[in-house]
Amino acid sequence: MDASERQSLIRSVRQRLESLARAGVDRIALPEIAPPPAREKPSIAAVKVIEMAPAVPIRPVAAPRPVAPPVSSRSLFEEPKIEEPILSPDDRVAALATLAADVSICVRCPQLAESRTQTVFGIGSPTARLMFVGEAPGADEDRLGEPFVGRSGQLLTDMITKGMGLSRAEVYIANVLKSRPPDNRPPMREEIAHCLPYLERQIEIIRPEFLCLLGKSAVTALLETVLPMNRLRGKWHRYRGIPTVVTWHPSYLLRQPSAKKEAWEDLQLLMQAMGLKAPDRQKPAS
Repeated sequence: MDASERQSLIRSVRQRLESLARAGVDRIALPEIAPPPAREKPSIAAVKVIEMAPAVPIRPVAAPRPVAPPVSSRSLFEEPKIEEPILSPDDRVAALATLAADVSICVRCPQLAESRTQTVFGIGSPTARLMFVGEAPGADEDRLGEPFVGRSGQLLTDMITKGMGLSRAEVYIANVLKSRPPDNRPPMREEIAHCLPYLERQIEIIRPEFLCLLGKSAVTALLETVLPMNRLRGKWHRYRGIPTVVTWHPSYLLRQPSAKKEAWEDLQLLMQAMGLKAPDRQKPAS
């Protein structure tokens, strides 16, 4: 590698690290590298031979080892993007229906499969520009088979309609888990791992322009970070090349109404990027 290539690589690495820092990432997990195989300590006799005849170094004959392909620096620092082709609206409907059928018979999590009434796949437009991702279905969602239909669902609807001037039919709403955890407990790590491929496939099919992650479970699943919410919200992130905003889950807002102001600020980030204007609020008649 010549000097110009080395300087170009350094600039790329520096720019990528600065971008990660602006997004709130303060550490990067690197793959573990296996240590080189230990070499046998040379015998005293061998050392003496080397010292007596330095011009003729003794090299042990070893069997050829497989050489790993070189790792491209671009693959380490570029955002992974969705590689699947974009589907037509009709094909998206069909693909989502097929995926929903697979979800409905999923038993990867035996406890959830046994306790649920039905799976809760997702709802909204297959061509939505914006997709909301929550945590898991609750009792109302489990009963009706639709995400965000209880008290937190009504609040999310108000955020979408009264806050952003959209309808639920214009966006797409899904959860990380497709089955209700017993007693509405938080999802377990293995449950998220089992269900995540379904959510990832939903995103691949719908191909939204923007993502809004509601709460820590959705953030942990898609952004793979353990940073606290207050370090993540209020700024842009990316999931497979899709601009992504993080905000509080509606159920948290019901418990902490003072956080609604912060959620509104997060929605305004989305609205500005999407070119949306908040609907006019009519004043009550005097």
